[in-house]
Amino acid sequence: MYNTVVMTCGISLLMGNHNYFSIKKGSRMDGIISASLQSREITSDIKKKIDQFLDKGRKEIEEALKNPHAISAEYSMIHTLMKNNKLSEKMKIILIATNTVGSNICVPLLKDIFEKQLDADVKVLFTDINVSSSKLIREQLGNYLHILGQALSEGDPSSTCFAPIGGYKVMTSLGYIVGSFLHYPTSYLHEEQQILIEIPPMPLDIDDDFVQKNSDLLRKCKQDYIDLDELNYNEKDIVRKYNAIFSIEDGLVALNPFGLFLFERSKYNHLINTNYIYSEQVERIMKQNNHQSIFIKQQMRELVKKLKEGVENDEVKHEKNFKILDRSKVLFNLYKGASNGQTAFRLAYKYDWAKDELIANYLWLNHDKYEREVSNGVGIYKEESISAVHSL
Repeated sequence: MYNTVVMTCGISLLMGNHNYFSIKKGSRMDGIISASLQSREITSDIKKKIDQFLDKGRKEIEEALKNPHAISAEYSMIHTLMKNNKLSEKMKIILIATNTVGSNICVPLLKDIFEKQLDADVKVLFTDINVSSSKLIREQLGNYLHILGQALSEGDPSSTCFAPIGGYKVMTSLGYIVGSFLHYPTSYLHEEQQILIEIPPMPLDIDDDFVQKNSDLLRKCKQDYIDLDELNYNEKDIVRKYNAIFSIEDGLVALNPFGLFLFERSKYNHLINTNYIYSEQVERIMKQNNHQSIFIKQQMRELVKKLKEGVENDEVKHEKNFKILDRSKVLFNLYKGASNGQTAFRLAYKYDWAKDELIANYLWLNHDKYEREVSNGVGIYKEESISAVHSL
């Protein structure tokens, strides 16, 4: 009996000749959406069309449910699990989708169906995948696997159904590997016959001694592509032997997406990953704004990524914009991060390259307060008391 279902979500809801919400020519939803479903750019005009589609689609849900296998692959999976008495009454469904035009139509509509018709607790996680750049896709697939690992960890292998159904095909393949590594079985649905196929996890593991002995090489290859010719003989031999975690392209070597996922895990933090050291003030602000924790951690990771890429601009050194500051007293840099519509991320920090540590000294989630306080040296003239070391 499953109480948690984790699914990668695609655009099958909009495809096929027989699906109720299909946008194929001549279908009831034809003509509303003209933009490419794979487009990652959502303009205000496209957003209006998406809202128009969702308004019409939500009015049609009850009619669509009369034929449950003509909605989408994701709904068919849930319906079949229920028909086979494999779902508990109170279920959690986690949808993982790419942030595209198609997903911004399919995900809200599926979320409404699952919540209102099945009384499910639905959580949506978006990931960004750009297939036009090999360097970007390596990092983004690594991030997708990190998100997938977090989603799976919300349940346990005995009560979680993992169904990598939609999205890019590589998401399905890598999803199965990560599911197996974390000991989760994988479920597929044969759509024509509506037969549920459950695949047990394969025994996968990596030797901790290998990680300890090669931590310097792993750390270098995790951060970026490096020149294969710069490696010594033993390092080159390791890279070629362990092609399950390394990729070589045009004379450059890096951890592949599965390798990135492996060494993001907490058990290797002391060897591979960046340490994030919070002051008591940062810890307090994060606890007070727990609902923004994902955004805050994502912004800290983004800062470290920019620093490691050598970015030197007013965002990562925002203290340069405050002419009133006494430079002789400044102990920390300022990062002007993003805003998510509710919260602005601003951080006084120091990065130790040798230790790969980010010291988060002072955090602001309100831009006006940030500007007022920084002008008086708050957060950057004084080192706050350290609270704890974290990994993100």
